[in-house]
Amino acid sequence: MIIFISLDNIISDLMLVIRGSKVTQSETITRRQIEEWVNEYRAVLIKRDMDKGKMPNPDYIQEIPALMLEVVDRTEGADLASNTYFMRSKLTVPKTLDLNFKSGLMYVGTIDGKEIQFVPEGRAKWQQYKRFTYGDPLAFLRNSKLHINNVTPMESVTIRGIFEVPTEAGNFINTNSDVTTLGYRDAYPIPANMVPTLKEMILSKELGIMSQAPSDNKNDGSNKVSLNAEA
Repeated sequence: MIIFISLDNIISDLMLVIRGSKVTQSETITRRQIEEWVNEYRAVLIKRDMDKGKMPNPDYIQEIPALMLEVVDRTEGADLASNTYFMRSKLTVPKTLDLNFKSGLMYVGTIDGKEIQFVPEGRAKWQQYKRFTYGDPLAFLRNSKLHINNVTPMESVTIRGIFEVPTEAGNFINTNSDVTTLGYRDAYPIPANMVPTLKEMILSKELGIMSQAPSDNKNDGSNKVSLNAEA
């Protein structure tokens, strides 16, 4: 059986600590607020890790397997080759983390696995002047929507990226299974070894709680333990 950490697990663990501590404002803290903190501190930890020049951990990356496209008027293109179609995504693409001056969008490709080169929009308009690759498909972002030119129209593409708010990927439906690509009980895109640090940062920086190892607080021979957490 595959064991993974879900957003629901992380939020529930933090709620248990908060409710068991002496934080007077704990009753006003909602699961929604904790979810926002989890996403924010995940972004901080990933950015810190990537700024060291490391390769992206696969656990950071999410996939949207079927980003639906629509053909639009060529006048909206970027001086594309005359024999190509111009398409854009029907929905906006979730914002990605900026990684060392690069986009957090890691991959764009066709449903059958052919990669489409992802470039800045300014570079796309020069493609038609290239002698050998003028007809190659290109993808770029404009107004948070993915734009693609190709010699044939496409209904959808697959994208992978390190998204700033992972739950935004849940706005997309996997057409192969008719379910959302991320739910609260699905694997949350963070390595397991990073979760304790993430929890500790939220508890200490947002709530002033210093969590410690459980201990036997009553000398009654029962060996019952409770979490040491103080405001």
